[in-house]
Amino acid sequence: MSTFDEGTSDGRSYHTDDFTVAIHQPNYLPWLGYFHKIHRSDVFVFLDTVEYTSNSWINRNKIKTPDGWTWLTVPVRGSSRSIADAEIADDSWRTSHEKSLQQNYGKAVYFDEVSEIFEQTYAQSWELLCELNIFLVRTLADRLGLECRFVRSSDLDVDATSSERIVDLCDELGADRYFSGTGARSYNDRTQFEAADIALEYQSIDHPQYEQRFGDFVPNLSIVDALMNLGADGTYDLLHSITDHE
Repeated sequence: MSTFDEGTSDGRSYHTDDFTVAIHQPNYLPWLGYFHKIHRSDVFVFLDTVEYTSNSWINRNKIKTPDGWTWLTVPVRGSSRSIADAEIADDSWRTSHEKSLQQNYGKAVYFDEVSEIFEQTYAQSWELLCELNIFLVRTLADRLGLECRFVRSSDLDVDATSSERIVDLCDELGADRYFSGTGARSYNDRTQFEAADIALEYQSIDHPQYEQRFGDFVPNLSIVDALMNLGADGTYDLLHSITDHE
């Protein structure tokens, strides 16, 4: 089996000559910035070998309601295990999440365009949170037409911690550039990247605004909000318009 899963390709690409890798935990229905990292990368690594943290972006995200934002949370059994092994506690959340999307986005302009993704997802029974999250991220990336290949860190022969793990993953994949989230500044060791001849670039973005339902704009919601209000093409254009700065 190849190291890489096949990504999508419809000609819509941001990519430069540098082979760019991004790495992130497999989050549940992530925000725009998560998909911006995918858009900027040749390979996106789902970091599923680190410890699962309860009540984090890994098992929940935000949507907008008439009363402000609210959480969509997937219940998980316990917390002391790797993300790859985190088990979903029960199936009750599936009906709840589908109902929440229907109630809050049923009248959104592009609800009918994207709702079948969630109908199909919530019609299935999921045992592992990681499998659910990766399925949703890949399905939404495909709908957006993002040109990227995906791999799980658990499928790579890398055993290190913090900055060393990231450098080793990038080296294993042959990266010229690592596109990192700003939260990693506290542990990324630039000298390790330089020693491996890997350029280190940080994502730092101003959240773009767009037309939302229910009053004033609320940033940092799940990408579901943009898809419902802008559709796949409009959301892709929004991602492509984001300018990085440090």
